[in-house]
Amino acid sequence: MKELKIQLPKGGEVEAMDIDFETVKEDWNEYKLEDGTILKFKTIVSSVIRTEDYDPMTGDPIYHIRSTNVMRVRVPNELKRLPGAKKPGVEGVEVG
Repeated sequence: MKELKIQLPKGGEVEAMDIDFETVKEDWNEYKLEDGTILKFKTIVSSVIRTEDYDPMTGDPIYHIRSTNVMRVRVPNELKRLPGAKKPGVEGVEVG
């Protein structure tokens, strides 16, 4: 564990520790939209920091997590179109 100070979102600094961790499981969250599209999301944690503060309601330590979200999309063929192709019946807008 490495000690450090972190800036809080509302200002101020707090003592904290960078906590080593081991990934036990990273599952995808999957959502089926009404148009048949499947969205898959996964959050990948890159850093865990435990502050010196505690949650006043539970007494648990407060953690800050740095993460990246990854998304995969599976779209039904009837919704696909070639990049740059205009949607039928939709006028383009000239950008100058």
